[in-house]
Amino acid sequence: MKNLAVLFAVAGLVMVGCKGPEKTQGPVGKGTRKGDGKKMDNVVTSGSAETIRFAVAWSTGDCAETAAKKATQAAIDAVGGKAKAVAFYTYYQDPDFTPDEKSQATACKADIKAEDLAARTVNDVCKGTPNIGCRARPLTNGGTLLKNAIAVMAIAGQKASVATVMTEIQDDRLATGKAVAGAMKDVKDLKLVLALAEMRLSFETKEGVSVEDFIKGVLGGTPKGTTLFGGNSMPDKMPAELHGKQFFNGKALKGHVVALGVGGPIASFGNHANEFSPSARTAEVTEVKDKWIVTLDGKPAEGVYREMTGMKAEDKLTSDWLHPIGVDLGGGKNYTRMILNWVNGGKDKDGKKVDVPDGSLMLVAPAVKGTKVFCLACRMKPEPIIASAKNTVAESVAAAKKAGATPAVCLLSNCCARGMRLRTFTRTGNDEIKEAVLPALGKGVPVFGFYAWGELGRIQGDYQGMDHQYQQHTFVSNILGIGK
Repeated sequence: MKNLAVLFAVAGLVMVGCKGPEKTQGPVGKGTRKGDGKKMDNVVTSGSAETIRFAVAWSTGDCAETAAKKATQAAIDAVGGKAKAVAFYTYYQDPDFTPDEKSQATACKADIKAEDLAARTVNDVCKGTPNIGCRARPLTNGGTLLKNAIAVMAIAGQKASVATVMTEIQDDRLATGKAVAGAMKDVKDLKLVLALAEMRLSFETKEGVSVEDFIKGVLGGTPKGTTLFGGNSMPDKMPAELHGKQFFNGKALKGHVVALGVGGPIASFGNHANEFSPSARTAEVTEVKDKWIVTLDGKPAEGVYREMTGMKAEDKLTSDWLHPIGVDLGGGKNYTRMILNWVNGGKDKDGKKVDVPDGSLMLVAPAVKGTKVFCLACRMKPEPIIASAKNTVAESVAAAKKAGATPAVCLLSNCCARGMRLRTFTRTGNDEIKEAVLPALGKGVPVFGFYAWGELGRIQGDYQGMDHQYQQHTFVSNILGIGK
């Protein structure tokens, strides 16, 4: 397998010190610092040492080394002083870059040295414990951490089983997925694969290259019922490139997938939602060419989309975040794919000649002939964003309790554009975590999430024999529950 490595220890790395203020955020958690019995206000724990234990800690501050050391040590101490695996999200912003309020969740220019220092510090504190991470704005019990922050999840427990892997993203996405799956073969009772990548995994427009093949590769090589969850890291800066940033045992990477497999006495409850309004009826995909939908209901796809969403003749297709479709899953659920490109006068939105008819619409992955889709409309207000997150988490909590499982950790892969829309429509710093997730989740459950640039997770239904999909502009959640 190409550039595959499964590593469980890395030699210590020399770190450069830094000075500066450092803050913590969030409510009082259940964690205690090993040996002194003091409660810490930046960590939440669940589970038990006899079964499986999770701790999520977070820290903010201009000094990446200090923040990373504090969060990592807090998470490890909270699970008893020795973790079996660690995962983290961090984003340090270039100090000379200041985005406006409405673009806080998407605008970015990374401080490369600071984030690399944070990753090395995590690895140093781990002292041989395998660790993965990526560049991302963290979502924790302390809320949405927009910059100069790190969130760390530690996993421990006698019945916890883990493995980590890094593998290069190949054009052969199926092989990439199989490489991840192959590294998980020794995980006992595998339940979850957390996979962190970059936009290249999903958005490359090469013919025959599809993120769905990556999903098939992972799930085809792991036990039935395994959950694949995760998403893409942030680019270095805007305008966005397809590359992002991944970390593996302190090493900074581009063009890779890093993944963590988790097994043990846990059950997975995945869900997803968007805030868009669906059309009153579905349209059928009647002609396709690779990733292009040529016709819907036998007519040029763009014309049908315009009609079903109520667009006026003078309205133009603009940003992908305003023009989604929803693949019909039945039962009132759909999963979102955004319209990434369109054709007019033989040229696409960027003025390039394309070999598809005018009125064709391009998606991130092929939609097969016969697919039923809703045409979705953006509601241009914040309330549906908050409501969709709250309802989704509440549904998963109810599903866990119905199955006799106690929610142990809430994993989130939330599209960064949802955060951007939230701030655009309100001109304030509304927070999905504090307003939606925590009230629906209840007290004492760790939240470990990130603003993703493309989301991976379960769908509430089946599409072409798959119960997982790459999703866009979506709130994707996965609650891990411990059986009674």
